[in-house]
Amino acid sequence: MAVNIRQFFPIQQARARRTQLARYLQLDGGRYLIAAAVIFALLSLISLGQTGRLATQGYELTNLQTQQRELLRTHGALQLQLSEAQSLLKIEQRGKALNMRPMTPDQVQYVTIAPPAPATASAHTP
Repeated sequence: MAVNIRQFFPIQQARARRTQLARYLQLDGGRYLIAAAVIFALLSLISLGQTGRLATQGYELTNLQTQQRELLRTHGALQLQLSEAQSLLKIEQRGKALNMRPMTPDQVQYVTIAPPAPATASAHTP
C-alpha cells in the first residue's frame, strides 16, 4: 500500500519551495550580463534624451541671439533716424517746405503768470 507523504508535511514542502524560489532568483553570469545590458540601455536612453534637449536649447539660443542682433541693428537705425529728424537743419528744411519763416523780434510777446495764492488754513477746515 502506498502512502502519500506529501500531504502529511506541508511545512516541509513550503520550506522546500521557498529555497527553490531563492535559487531561481539568484543571478548567475548570464543574468548579470542581461541586468548590466538593461541598466546600460536605460542610462544610454537618459543620456540621449539629455543630449537632444541640450541640442534643442542650443538651437533656440542661437535663434534668440540672431533676433537680438537684428533688434539691436533696428534700434541703431531708429536712433539714427531720430537724431537726423531732430537736427536743426532738418527742422529748418521742414519749416521752409511748410512755407514757414523765422520769427522777427517785433513778433515776440512775453506772458507773465502770477504764482497761485497760498491757500489759507481756515478755508480748508469744515
